[in-house]
Amino acid sequence: MVTAIAVEAVVKLVALLAVGFFVVWGVADGPGDILARIQTSEIAQRSAQGSRWITLLFLSAAAIICLPRMFQVTVVENSDESHLATASWAFPLYLFLMSLFVLPIAVMGLNVLPEGSNPDLFVLTLPIAQDQEALAMLAFLGGFSSATSMVIVAAIALSTMVSNHIVMPFWLNIKYSGDPVSGDVRSLLIRSRRISIAAVLALGYAYFRFTGGSGALASIGLISFTGVAQVLPAMVGGIFWRGATRRGAIFALCAGFFLWAYTLFLPSFEGSWLMSADMLANGPWGIEALKPRALFGMNDMDPLVHALIWSMGVNTVVFIVVSLFTFPSPMERLQGAQFVNVFQRTAGQASWAEGSFAAEDLLAMAKRILGEATALELFNNAAHAQGKPGELPEATSEFVEHLERELAGSVGAATANAMVGQITGGAAISVEDLIAVADEAAQIMEHSSQLEAQSKELTRTAGQLRKANKKLTELSVQKDGFLSQISHELRTPMTSIRSFAEILKDTDGLSRKDAQRYSSIILDESIRLTRLLDEILDLSVLENGQVALNYEQGNLGLLLDRAVSSNSSFDSMRPLRITRNLAGENINLHTDIDRLTQVFINLISNAHKYCDADEPELTIVTRTKGRHLEVDFRDNGSGIAEVNRDIIFEKFSRLSDTTSAGAAGLGLAICREIMRNLGGKIRYVATPEGRVFRVSVGLDKG
Repeated sequence: MVTAIAVEAVVKLVALLAVGFFVVWGVADGPGDILARIQTSEIAQRSAQGSRWITLLFLSAAAIICLPRMFQVTVVENSDESHLATASWAFPLYLFLMSLFVLPIAVMGLNVLPEGSNPDLFVLTLPIAQDQEALAMLAFLGGFSSATSMVIVAAIALSTMVSNHIVMPFWLNIKYSGDPVSGDVRSLLIRSRRISIAAVLALGYAYFRFTGGSGALASIGLISFTGVAQVLPAMVGGIFWRGATRRGAIFALCAGFFLWAYTLFLPSFEGSWLMSADMLANGPWGIEALKPRALFGMNDMDPLVHALIWSMGVNTVVFIVVSLFTFPSPMERLQGAQFVNVFQRTAGQASWAEGSFAAEDLLAMAKRILGEATALELFNNAAHAQGKPGELPEATSEFVEHLERELAGSVGAATANAMVGQITGGAAISVEDLIAVADEAAQIMEHSSQLEAQSKELTRTAGQLRKANKKLTELSVQKDGFLSQISHELRTPMTSIRSFAEILKDTDGLSRKDAQRYSSIILDESIRLTRLLDEILDLSVLENGQVALNYEQGNLGLLLDRAVSSNSSFDSMRPLRITRNLAGENINLHTDIDRLTQVFINLISNAHKYCDADEPELTIVTRTKGRHLEVDFRDNGSGIAEVNRDIIFEKFSRLSDTTSAGAAGLGLAICREIMRNLGGKIRYVATPEGRVFRVSVGLDKG
């Protein structure tokens, strides 16, 4: 087909040049005479419209990549980029030679031929008028070859697009079932393309009949150029813009084609039922602002320029706006990565492992698409090139890529890639799975820097999760110890109470002194049991935020005096020397005095119990920072190990033996909840001198 096009192009050029030379040196008296005739002709009196010239230039450029015939010859049939080096000088030279004699032929036709002659036929009628039948025959052959090649290439290109991008995807989508037959896909393609060619020709003839002859066909070229240029925004956006979306393309194409049809295509049927003369002159329902050739008052403008501005302008704006407000699907992201980053993709990287499939499977698929004879010839040549005996070559990556290119010539690149991918990827992997994997890889390539940052963030998060998990594990151990401790703490006083109560009840003649002693034990154990239950209930109330706070004025020194006095009972068991700065404690507070005192009591009590120095000492230091008061409780013990610092304020937490009698490990948890409810905080500060618990609370605003 490409060879036929090339021959047609040469025949057309030779015919036009022959007529041009005959007109300049046979009809006229040479270039000088032609130039003089041009200067005096009515053509020279016409002034070119800049807007129309720019429009024609734009449509011509767009046609190279948008028209099926142009795209087929310019892009599809060019398999080697080195061909561009030749085309860069050959194509402009060809255009120059084709345009060289257009103006001389037009001027001589107007001068020599009868008035009213069709200018489109001057190339043919001028030789006939000069009795040059051989030259007229050559001109006819040139025009005929040009017309037939255009029809043939356009019909083949359109039918190929229909079969590759409509029929084959539909065939794959319905998951073709049945026994594979050699050439069944090829037969489907051939039938669909023949039907498409017939439909294209029928539509062309129908347009010819609707428009009433060849007059409208003379202008259909520019009309069709404008119509097919509507795919340009979506095409360019899809190649260069990752943010382009399918919805943006669909909405843009619909808007562009609607305006093209309304402003340019339908007006070409002027006077028919499709577009009446009244509607063309006055607009639909008499609304002049909607006149097809003067939308919203754009009067006195070339119809072609008017239609291009409206259709392409709205098309482009809709494409950009809709794409910005819609999110691309995984398939769109995959396609965007493949097109936009085409030069960043590593060539030759196969997504399958050699040897994971058999060449017989590829041959069976090739037979279905190419036919048995063509497929066998392709595989035999490949086996011979690899130096292998027999008909089947080694299924190397080079051979699979070559096979995919051959299949693409019949079913299109996308379908060929999908069908080869199903074979090379294994029967368990579907096309959708491959697309999902490719989409994931494309996103990784696109967001590598972002993923690196996210990876670091995930690493930090994983460290925090490990730390939290370790903390939860330790808390679980503490919880088990707490339950054991609680059961022990509850059972011990209850046992004592029950035992001594039974003695008082069942023993006759018990002395008054023994009865008082047993009653005192029952009372002490009841107080101990009550205190333990109060701690548990107190913590529950604080955690649920149900505590009622009683704010009042108080002095820090007096609060600390109460706390120290409450812990004086410990001094008989293990003396603790407390050092304070009484002058610095003369600070007024507006807070819940009892709750804050409870925090101080618990911290002093902890120092009594857990300071492991030979001579325990507690230093209470106060300081103000802005509108906040900080009180440090610093003892001279060995401190708290780093591994335990995150759990000391948790419930069930006791760093000493969890099975021994004593407190239930709720003191610091209660302190934390009290400070949270008071709008302050308590924290442990690690220092080399010992343990420091720092309480921070707001000062009196008055």
